[in-house]
Amino acid sequence: MDVKLFINDNINGKIVEKRLMEVVTDLGIEAHVEILHNHSSDVDGIFYTPTLIVNNQVISSGKVLSKEEMSSFFVNPVTFIR
Repeated sequence: MDVKLFINDNINGKIVEKRLMEVVTDLGIEAHVEILHNHSSDVDGIFYTPTLIVNNQVISSGKVLSKEEMSSFFVNPVTFIR
């Protein structure tokens, strides 16, 4: 599984990053997790942060997701949170 998280270097970005890493660990997900900060050259087309992308699909953009919301996606991948 390919997971990308686009964040700003603010408290919300740090919170979502920490929650994502906890969810991946708690659920035992085998994933390549990439954290991309606002100064990254890969942020073309990303207008709101935090943005969570899994397997090239935007799962959520502009929302500080709870661990439960993230977990629900990984358990039931057809659920988009946006």
